[in-house]
Amino acid sequence: MDLLRIRRLPFMARRNFLIEIQHLMLWGLFAGLVEGTVSAVVVSKTFGGSNLLITIVQATPAFANLVSLLWGALIVGRAKMPVFYALAAGSVSAALTVFMTPSSPMGGWIFALQICLARVFMSGVVTTRASLWRSNYPKSHRGRITAGLQIVRTSVSLPIILGCGALFDYDHLAYQWFYPAVAIIGAIGLLVFRRIHVRGEKKALANGRNGGNDDSIAESGLVAPFSLVALISPWQIVGRMREALRQDRRFARYCTAQMCLGSANLMAMPVNTIVLTKVLQLSYTASNGLLDVVPRFITILMLPIWARLFDRVGVLRFRVVNSVCWSGSLTLCGLGAMLAMFWSEDGMTWALSAALVAYCLGRVCDGMAQSGGAIAWNIGHLHFAEDHKAELYMGIHVSLTGFRGLIAPFLGAFLYEWIDYGVFGVALAVSLVGLFLFAKLAREERDITEPVVSQ
Repeated sequence: MDLLRIRRLPFMARRNFLIEIQHLMLWGLFAGLVEGTVSAVVVSKTFGGSNLLITIVQATPAFANLVSLLWGALIVGRAKMPVFYALAAGSVSAALTVFMTPSSPMGGWIFALQICLARVFMSGVVTTRASLWRSNYPKSHRGRITAGLQIVRTSVSLPIILGCGALFDYDHLAYQWFYPAVAIIGAIGLLVFRRIHVRGEKKALANGRNGGNDDSIAESGLVAPFSLVALISPWQIVGRMREALRQDRRFARYCTAQMCLGSANLMAMPVNTIVLTKVLQLSYTASNGLLDVVPRFITILMLPIWARLFDRVGVLRFRVVNSVCWSGSLTLCGLGAMLAMFWSEDGMTWALSAALVAYCLGRVCDGMAQSGGAIAWNIGHLHFAEDHKAELYMGIHVSLTGFRGLIAPFLGAFLYEWIDYGVFGVALAVSLVGLFLFAKLAREERDITEPVVSQ
């Protein structure tokens, strides 16, 4: 228990935190496989997928979030645990169907569709889980609690990613049984999660039925409980999202900064996979190692440090430091892509070694950035949201992630075809704009709060 500092948490949060850890020991295996870059490597090397198909698979964790406002509306006014189970079951079911996928070129598109569906449902799981965290854990400890859960989730995914790389190097068709097997493990993890208690939910639901507004987003007029009308007319939800951003200008500027930072990272993601698997022609194990294992390992090491920083300085100053790591990753990976081009065109051995070193360093920086992002992305919006608008703000934030996921990876792949490694220069410039916007918000907040402190 001391390893994750459970005894230092508020007493009322300990039981749920411990149950979530037990749940993530199993669910984390499945989530890591579905959300990670493993599937993009499988598409590239097993199915010989085009750059477009690689980009589609690489981008689906982001653009699957476009439906998050629908998931957020589904949560409103309803018990959260049944919704969580339904969405998690949908993700598991999509992964189970991989056993039927043929190894033909068409199979690559089928596989991409299956992974996309699994990730769409997974985005709802993320949205619902954030809502559960708001109910179960106090604001003063959310950074450390989120970090602890992310450490467990990331740690258990490392063996599965390393193991599947070696497995696919031995048998490139192993995906047909490997994905369903891990999906079954994830389903077992859902049984563990049944013991979670959602604090205050019965009272909140009763208030909603009696016309109260303690915890009802519907009362704000910005989002209503899920209905068939919302499903077939998503523009209504987009309109509510725009209205919420219009009413909260600071949150809108925060989302703009995140849009820049996230878009820069998403532009580079498919390019990294293409360079490592097609230009440098690395094996499954080496590709997965650089794309997934190195960043995840660094994430585990850095999460406690980022968590203490988050709880001490708040999300805005935290995002400034985090943005520096993202920019460093783009710089180093861009250098690696440039050296990879030299090696592929001129066959210079030194360029191959230098490219691998640059990519290793770049992925270390990426792991540092992901570690901080794992905290800020999940709970950063709570800095702006009133309690009864938490699901709405999370839905807006996650859906904007979906919008940039629908555009940025494909823009990055297009620019790579046009200007090669120059795409990293474009991504770095966009990232620096996000850094500047976060820094400006942090300065403004400091200027507002400092006079109050001095009194």
